[in-house]
Amino acid sequence: MQLTPRVLPDTATIGETVADLILEKISAKAGRPFLLGCPSGRTAVPVYAALTRRAASGADLSTLIIVMMDDYVLPDGDSGFHIVDPEASYSCLRFARHDILEPIARACRAAGTRPPTQIWTADPADPAAYDVRIETAGGIDLFLLASGDSDGHVAFNQPGTAKNARTHIVELGEATRRDNMGTFPEFTRLEMVPHNGVTVGIDTIVRLSASVVMILAGPYKRKAFARISTAQAYEPDWPATIVTECRDAALLVDRDAAALPV
Repeated sequence: MQLTPRVLPDTATIGETVADLILEKISAKAGRPFLLGCPSGRTAVPVYAALTRRAASGADLSTLIIVMMDDYVLPDGDSGFHIVDPEASYSCLRFARHDILEPIARACRAAGTRPPTQIWTADPADPAAYDVRIETAGGIDLFLLASGDSDGHVAFNQPGTAKNARTHIVELGEATRRDNMGTFPEFTRLEMVPHNGVTVGIDTIVRLSASVVMILAGPYKRKAFARISTAQAYEPDWPATIVTECRDAALLVDRDAAALPV
């Protein structure tokens, strides 16, 4: 189904809008765990900042569970993989701890409310277990999605990913690795970016999400906006188009991404 984009003035407005939606959905669950699917990197930072401000104002985020989309992995000697050092600056687990959960938790404690405590990540030794865990918990209540700038990857799903793909180990293409040099400035050379990742699959997103929001912000997302706003179904060469087949899907973009004058 082709989505009608909602164009907002800037990234700050997107952050506030999505944070309000999250709080509305948390309230509707009446104390039950709320699973928020989260990307690392630039796209959803305004959402996380807005949630921190809501926590500082006394919002109840105690039931929030951060469910990460992906992480970099490195090969083991036995042909398996392990997640990169969780203290590495480019670790998605580190991002979840230091840039999502900890600021929210500090704000909750300062406001006298109970902080959230849980972060979920996929185990590269058993990727399939992640889908089972998510499904057993009732699925993702809201998945925040982002699109690769140049190749349309969503999470670490590469162009050509099958629609039925579940959580898996993936070899990262050069375009994805170059995109992530912008996300993590310490990657000053392409060879510094890991070649593999563990990621939720296309099927994980579409089948296990009750609601999704695709966020596109900044002039470097104009190609992604053009592809996603005109897609009517999943296009494997641009995996982020899966948003068109998700339940309760929204496409939020800022004026820069939509190439509109300020």
